[in-house]
Amino acid sequence: MDLADVAVELYALPLVEFTGARNARAKRARSEGQPLLAKQIAKLPKPSTAAWAVNVLARRRREELGQVLDLGASLREAQADLDSAAMRALGRERSRLLAAVVRDGREAAGELGVKVSDAAAEEMEQTLHAAMADPQAAEAVRSGLLVRTLTGSGLEPVDLAGAVAVPGALPEPAAPAAAQQRPAPHRPARGGEPEGTETPPTRRANVDAEARARERAQQETAQREAEQREAEESRRRVRDQAESDLADAEQGLEEAEAELADAQAQADAAAVRRNEIADELDRLHRRIDELEEDFAAAEREGAHADRARRLASRLAEQGRRAVQRARDRLAQLP
Repeated sequence: MDLADVAVELYALPLVEFTGARNARAKRARSEGQPLLAKQIAKLPKPSTAAWAVNVLARRRREELGQVLDLGASLREAQADLDSAAMRALGRERSRLLAAVVRDGREAAGELGVKVSDAAAEEMEQTLHAAMADPQAAEAVRSGLLVRTLTGSGLEPVDLAGAVAVPGALPEPAAPAAAQQRPAPHRPARGGEPEGTETPPTRRANVDAEARARERAQQETAQREAEQREAEESRRRVRDQAESDLADAEQGLEEAEAELADAQAQADAAAVRRNEIADELDRLHRRIDELEEDFAAAEREGAHADRARRLASRLAEQGRRAVQRARDRLAQLP
């Protein structure tokens, strides 16, 4: 089993189980003599809530997700053909379908015990929108291995850096059909200008200056866009980490509250048992007091009876002696 297989297993789990399962899987790989795989598994990042919800779509709502991605392919084809009518119709369908699939994703996440916030739902929709515009982003979404959400303008390829847990698991991007069919640009014949035209040196200098100006403008634009992407990526990472921390904190709170409930139940049961024992002890104390009173009365009765016994014994002895004397006198009579 390689890293991609392990990732498929881990990213299919409920979000709260990811960290524990990842650590256990890395430990298992290490015990099986695969230290490199163990390190790779240990470095697998926990997905943000929105990215995880998109992964849930890829596994539990594959047909609905496929409809979104297929619609994206149709939109790209209509754009390549400059079919404005088809683009308008597909655009309306895109809005409806995206909203429905995001609802499906939130519902599927709820079935696994995770509530997807409205902010995370918006990120889900942005990710699906980007996947509709970019075939490689579509493959990333279809893989079910997203660790962060995607954004895209539709004018440039979607930035997938750090977006997929195992980038090598994605298929290689195919060359766009429009690029394959695009004719080579017309170039003037080597060695001069097109027939019948002349370019003075001043015009050539102006053309070179304009080219340099365009190049500088393009470079500045590219730099600004790169800075904007970097800033956006930084904000996304901070937001994803915050969401991950929030999910961990909520899970910790849930576990702590469950432990508190168990402890409270045990404390309540102990209090009930303590009260029962206290009541029983009170009854025993009262019974002991009663028995002590009965014992004292019995001792008094016993002492009285003993005195009566001794008196009766003396009287009986006196009676026996009197009887004996009477018998002796009677025996002496003629």
